Amino acid sequence: MVALATSMSFAPSDLKGSNQMHTKIITACLAIAAFAAFGAAPSASASNLTESGVTVKAGASITGTSTLIRFIAGSNTLACTHAHMSGTVTADASGTIAAEIAAFNPVIGGTDTGTDCTSSGLGPVKWTVNSRLCLHVPNKTDFGTVTGCAGAPLTFTLNLTNLTTLCHYEKATLGVEITTAPVDAAVRARPGEVAKGEFPNSIFCPAEGELEMEFTLTTTDGTTLIFS
Repeated sequence: MVALATSMSFAPSDLKGSNQMHTKIITACLAIAAFAAFGAAPSASASNLTESGVTVKAGASITGTSTLIRFIAGSNTLACTHAHMSGTVTADASGTIAAEIAAFNPVIGGTDTGTDCTSSGLGPVKWTVNSRLCLHVPNKTDFGTVTGCAGAPLTFTLNLTNLTTLCHYEKATLGVEITTAPVDAAVRARPGEVAKGEFPNSIFCPAEGELEMEFTLTTTDGTTLIFS
């Protein structure tokens, strides 16, 4: 076989055809490999909320804290530097990750007068969440929603302190994403999530604004939680 192989000769046109075929075969193999890699890519793995490796069961109390919440309305940016809320886990690893926070429970503040949040054009602002909040993250995904619970929208008010004006906003569904192990459990608003003003708001109220926020979840005594 070796002698036969070394004695074979090819015309230039044969070599050219052979090289083209070789290139096509390599290209096809790369395409198949890329498709296989895409198809085999691991999906998001979040399926439960755990404390020290043990699933946090329904009925357990949890806490969410944040150091930055923003409402961006054109040239007006409202920034709050601290927020705290407590809630209850309503589902476990059986299918979804879910939790509920009572209405008016989130306490949001900033560095302006009377712990109001600061803004670039609205003066000091007090931010109040009026609705209940229900978190829902389907099993084995990293993406979920926050709503006002039972089909109701998420609602909040911005009190423009200097103008003694209340601005009302709502959002049917807030898209969120979670951080998974080994990072501490956190829930943050997805980019581009906009809340719209309710009618009839004052002319001083921005018509809408993009929400930027992230809450880190712990037990009520501060123990780390993990989405895994």
